[in-house]
Amino acid sequence: MSDKNIWENLNFTEASTTSAYDLLCTQSEYLDKATNGVLKMQVETIDSLLDGNPPRLAEFYILYVVAPGLGNYRRKILTVAEYADTGKFPVDIVSHIDNSKRIEKVSEDTFLDTIEEILSRPLIQNSIVNLYKQSKGVEA
Repeated sequence: MSDKNIWENLNFTEASTTSAYDLLCTQSEYLDKATNGVLKMQVETIDSLLDGNPPRLAEFYILYVVAPGLGNYRRKILTVAEYADTGKFPVDIVSHIDNSKRIEKVSEDTFLDTIEEILSRPLIQNSIVNLYKQSKGVEA
C-alpha cells in the first residue's frame, strides 16, 4: 500500500483559466511605471468560509496601493470575492474608499473595465494621488 500515488488523478498539463487574481497582478507593473516606483500595487489573498446555509467557500483578493517611502504604508482600495461554487468568474467587487454598493456578478470580460471605473471615481483617485504626493514629499 505504500506505493499508492495520491497525486495521480491531478492533471498538471492542462491550461488553467485566468482568475481575477491573475488579472489584477498583471496591472501591478502599470502603477509602478506610472509613479516611477513611488507607489506599488499589492494583492493579498484570503481563503474564507462564509456563513450561510450551506456555508460558502470564497477567496478574497484585496488590492492595496503601497507607499514604500512611507514605511510601506498600505491603502486598501478594493476587494474581489471569488466563490468556489461559481468558479473563477463571476466575481463580486467592493470598493473600500467610497463605501459604494457591492458590484455583483462581474464577468471576466468586464472585470478590468469595472476595476478601471472604480479607480476613476474622484474619491478613490484623490486618495491614491494624495498617497503619491505624501510619498514624494518624503523623497524630497
